[in-house]
Amino acid sequence: MNILFVIGLVCAAVTALLMPYYCKITYSGKDKWTLTVKMLLSSLFFLTAILSLFSHEVRQNYLFVMLAGFLLDYIGDYILGKEERTTYFVAGSCCFAVGHILYILAISMAEKRLFPQVGWWNGFEAGIFLTLTCVMLAILLLYKPAFDPLIVPMFVYCMIAALMLSKLTGLAMRMFSTAPALILMPIGGACFLLSDYMLGMLRFKMHKKTFVFKSVCTASYYVAQTLIALSMFTLIRY
Repeated sequence: MNILFVIGLVCAAVTALLMPYYCKITYSGKDKWTLTVKMLLSSLFFLTAILSLFSHEVRQNYLFVMLAGFLLDYIGDYILGKEERTTYFVAGSCCFAVGHILYILAISMAEKRLFPQVGWWNGFEAGIFLTLTCVMLAILLLYKPAFDPLIVPMFVYCMIAALMLSKLTGLAMRMFSTAPALILMPIGGACFLLSDYMLGMLRFKMHKKTFVFKSVCTASYYVAQTLIALSMFTLIRY
């Protein structure tokens, strides 16, 4: 087994060990170590992504594009963790939105290289995207949050995350017979979308801030980033 991949697994294990403590201090919101632990967790998935680039002698351009997405997410984590003011929330969300777009671009570049006969989007991927969008819209209409000028931009942001999930799923399904480990990518994408939408529900007071809800929102994000980062160890071989 590749030693760099083993280090990536160790990073994942450390993330799992730290997560209960981080969920606890995040919920209380009064611990001085919150930002420090948050950035430590973010450093672990970012390190895993970087290590994946050195696990194979050949590195395709789309892997560097994906790494740029991880970097923007890392910066977004710091901005969101620094302050809870609206300006920080918007700036951090913009970093994540561009990060999602870079993930989409990277997957599209990989598909173009590996499956040149396949178009950018097919019916399967479109079906995933439209289904997720309808579900998110239904939840929004069901909870009927109070008006906030950020609701529409945040819904568009979640649609970008849904598009990312559809592209990750499409590539993983095409390569499942030769690289089944890539199934980690859509699982990670699903966790990412779940975390994004739950964060929006908390932001717009669509759901009461309970420890379980907040913890699932927080943990699913780091599960997402960790799984996508680990999947790069497989993607780099193609």
